[in-house]
Amino acid sequence: MKTLIVTFLALILAAVLVFGNIHWNSKSPEQASTPAVTNSVNNTDHEPEIDTDFYLELAAKWPEKAREQLKNKLNSHKTFKIVLLGSNSIGSDTLGLNDKLKEALFKKYEKHVELESIVYENTTTDYVLNHESEKLVDLKPDMVIFEPFLLNDNNIVAIPDTISNISSIIEKTTAALPDVTFILQPPNQIYDANLYPMQVAALQEYAADQNLTYLNHWEVWPAGNDITVNDYLNADARPNDSGFKLWSDYLSEYLISK
Repeated sequence: MKTLIVTFLALILAAVLVFGNIHWNSKSPEQASTPAVTNSVNNTDHEPEIDTDFYLELAAKWPEKAREQLKNKLNSHKTFKIVLLGSNSIGSDTLGLNDKLKEALFKKYEKHVELESIVYENTTTDYVLNHESEKLVDLKPDMVIFEPFLLNDNNIVAIPDTISNISSIIEKTTAALPDVTFILQPPNQIYDANLYPMQVAALQEYAADQNLTYLNHWEVWPAGNDITVNDYLNADARPNDSGFKLWSDYLSEYLISK
């Protein structure tokens, strides 16, 4: 009887082992077919595709060289950098062209275009002699919108020397950054000036001779002989908030085609 019980228990144990083995084998292929979550290449997030044509349409008014550089930056998922270079006329980061224009650019171009500014308080001659172009080159701009310190040069630097200095600044920068595009613009309009309009006319003529884009925002200011121009200026003849809005709106319409 004892032997019969032992034999019966042995048979049950064997049956359990066989059934367990069969069950394991039936699940193993299913388990093997389920991949583990790893940090492999298959799970790497890819950069979202950029609608290049959309941004190029926004930049429809830009010089062709700048548009081509924008296209290259978009295709390589890099940011196109614009630098505003000018005198106190362009203001500061908190009150000036920079903050108003930066907001407008971000609304349309988002992270794909960024804006920085360099404000220089001395003359074009000082800028050249002090090798200030090196600071501009260090920012690696793709586009420079240059207001060449004309009010700083006024009655200090002769007009031909100002033009020569502007040419030197552009040449030194483009020698270091062949893909950069320069765009010229005058400072703000002022009331009842004599020499200053001649400086601005010489700048516009230089831009035409050199085939450089010239942003003539004076078109939207009151004329220089119109006393209401002072409504857009501080006591030092630099723009106030209304003047910066007038000016930045003009630049926005150029940089952002609707």
